[in-house]
Amino acid sequence: MRGHVRKRGKKWVVVTDIGRDESGKRQQRWHSGYGTRKEAEAALAEILGKLDRGEYVAQTKLTFGEFLRDRWLPHLESQADLGNLRATTVGFYSQLIQAHVFPRLGTVRLRSLDPPTLNRFYGELMRNGRRVKPGQPSAGLSATTVHSVHVTIGKALGDAVRWGLLARNVATLADPPGPARTERTIWDAEDVATFLAATSGSRLYPAWLLAITTGLRRGEIAGLRWPEVDLDNARLTVSGARVSVRYKVVDSGPKTARSRRTIAIAPVVVEALRAQRERQREEQQAWGPAWAASGLVFTREDGTAYHPEYLTFAFQSAAKKAGLPSIAFHALRHGHATEGLRAGVDLVTMSRRLGHSSIQVTGDIYAHVVDELDRKAAELTARLVRGPGVEQVTAGDIV
Repeated sequence: MRGHVRKRGKKWVVVTDIGRDESGKRQQRWHSGYGTRKEAEAALAEILGKLDRGEYVAQTKLTFGEFLRDRWLPHLESQADLGNLRATTVGFYSQLIQAHVFPRLGTVRLRSLDPPTLNRFYGELMRNGRRVKPGQPSAGLSATTVHSVHVTIGKALGDAVRWGLLARNVATLADPPGPARTERTIWDAEDVATFLAATSGSRLYPAWLLAITTGLRRGEIAGLRWPEVDLDNARLTVSGARVSVRYKVVDSGPKTARSRRTIAIAPVVVEALRAQRERQREEQQAWGPAWAASGLVFTREDGTAYHPEYLTFAFQSAAKKAGLPSIAFHALRHGHATEGLRAGVDLVTMSRRLGHSSIQVTGDIYAHVVDELDRKAAELTARLVRGPGVEQVTAGDIV
């Protein structure tokens, strides 16, 4: 039975079965206040029709904050437990919601959200959404961060529609700022050489060398295990990562299906990793039974794992001591891709080495490099164009 009417006191009520919630539990909704049985039966027919057309929205006083806190975020965590979502993704959404959505939209009724409300919210974040110390002037968030907040809200409201709490996703009708496309700061070849010379012989030198020459993510380096390293054939396999979610370390699966990959490593990297393995063996003998057998390539002297964020701290500290411009650890990955493409590595190969979900993702991220290479290709091919009565085409004629 999908619905029925019954009398309660002097009034009639409509009881409908509207399906199951995100946890699979059956949901019933009661609609009261009808004076006669006929009115209640007419209301029941109308409600069932809306259910059939996918237009039914349950009456609720739920606020947006309550929906996010009590339903959506727990749902994301359950999806992470099932392996359908990365823990880092859940952490990223949670961080944005805690910092920006709860303080400004948390008390707004879920069904009262509309595009103008969201647009005003995005504008407020752009003007003074950044947390500052008391007494300091307000500052706005970047367009990229505000766009990420919008994407998070859109995903949450999309699930609210799917669960029958909203008729439509109003985030699709809002006008958020687009993500800003900025060219990332990377080191040039001279900077890289300076850094490697300054850190040569240090404990984490092989990790820095690996990041620079392979483009592995920080979590992939922190989680790399010896069984995945084939030094005889100069290659390694990336099958997972150790990532930080609100500073808690989580052993995570690949970011995308193509993140699980096997790539070649250079002879200099093979040499550094052989030295790393020998050092670990000596430390294991020195520590004896107290040594932690983690199987990880990069560990402390007692075999325990590094916290992923420690790698960032150690890298930036080493760069500062070397007198180099400050860059993010992730910029080593971008530097590998940028310089590799400029050196002639094709986009397909680079996409595979980076573990991107598709070649289109690689092309979008490094569009500025691809454009630069396209211009050079035009210049090179222009030199080949000759013919009777035709002047040689120059680069300026094409570009």
